[in-house]
Amino acid sequence: MEEGSFMILIICGLPGAGKSTLVEKLAEKHKLKTVFASSILKDLKDKNAETIDVTKTKKGEGWWESPAGKKYNQERLKNLQMDKQLDGKLLEIIGKKDNLIIDSRTMPWLAKKKGLVKIWIDASPSIRAKRVAERDDKDWKLLLIQMKERLETDKKIYKKLYGIEFGKDFKPFDVVLNTDKLDKQEVFEEVDKKIQRLITK
Repeated sequence: MEEGSFMILIICGLPGAGKSTLVEKLAEKHKLKTVFASSILKDLKDKNAETIDVTKTKKGEGWWESPAGKKYNQERLKNLQMDKQLDGKLLEIIGKKDNLIIDSRTMPWLAKKKGLVKIWIDASPSIRAKRVAERDDKDWKLLLIQMKERLETDKKIYKKLYGIEFGKDFKPFDVVLNTDKLDKQEVFEEVDKKIQRLITK
């Protein structure tokens, strides 16, 4: 980036599509601070939003598909305050800071700051499950079921809170990419190429 310029990227999509790796690669190239929304949401289980250090978020590594993650998701359905706190925190970060890359499922719809680049990446369910299974050394067919259950819970929450049709409404996005036939490096190169076109318009 040129001196004095800034960039805020919002990456959205489903587990196994390649989001986390893409976030890391783009952050490294463009010298962006990373924020993983799912890490903040997980911390909200035991902490107050004001005490969470957003500069120390970590990418997810299968926790949400675990029994503890599944239980927490059911709690989220009953108590939407945790998701509201998360989104409030993310909007605050976006409003105050520049040169960020955020992995979030809601910010493409909620964040309105000028200059945001919003990216959706996805892949077919079986391919996503196989990728996560390889990463976490788990049975992909079982993961396919677990990932579907988590997605349905998230969809219900986003619909209840904001009326978002997650996975169906792509209007907020500047870039939409299917990664079925792309490896991690190809996903990065394709998305980065599209970002460069957008910011140099």
